[in-house]
Amino acid sequence: MRQGIAAHQATGAELVQSYFLTLLAEGYGKVGQIEVGLTVLTEALAVANKIGERFYEAEIYRLKGELMLMLRAGMAGSRTDHTEDTENCFRQAIDIAR
Repeated sequence: MRQGIAAHQATGAELVQSYFLTLLAEGYGKVGQIEVGLTVLTEALAVANKIGERFYEAEIYRLKGELMLMLRAGMAGSRTDHTEDTENCFRQAIDIAR
């Protein structure tokens, strides 16, 4: 997927890049690489903001919330609590979708 995204970027195209990055982040989440997935979502949001592409923004925030839930579940006993950040992601996704 990374190679395909790089090839797409090499053409100078920016449209739907945030969509492709979100799919990549979802894949990372499915294989347990949650932190990498969150980093890719940060990249997707940066791309969306740079070019003003908003069609997939709600899904980016929803998936970010899902990955943060997974991260939190894997960090049982940790002093880091991402509850508020996770809720904010879901709220932002809902607000954007509306």
